[in-house]
Amino acid sequence: MRLIGVISEYNDELSGKKFHDYKIRSDYQNKETILNYLKKGTSIAVTMQVVKSLIKDDSSIIGGVSYLTDGYWIWPNYLHFYVDKLSIELPSDFLNFISKNEQIKLISDGQKLEAINFLKLLK
Repeated sequence: MRLIGVISEYNDELSGKKFHDYKIRSDYQNKETILNYLKKGTSIAVTMQVVKSLIKDDSSIIGGVSYLTDGYWIWPNYLHFYVDKLSIELPSDFLNFISKNEQIKLISDGQKLEAINFLKLLK
């Protein structure tokens, strides 16, 4: 399991980067595919935390924080927002994975449990 896209302003318990440390305006030729992939993950954890945009002059509410997985990668739901708005940087191995696996397959309960336990270990 690999955790990506955590922004420490939202969760300083997980090993994420500060928002301003992420490279923005990445050139994604398959941005719609990436956005669809990020939306279709399986939810494994939901928090009561409501987060607002960290983009300058944008105080919109993104929503509650949840974590999604495809059975291998884990990401926060707000990652979709920042990829959509700013083309925030994503790891190249994640992008390569998506290009080979554009559709998320159903994951087993065992894979969900593994992802939940992985998140617990990071705290």
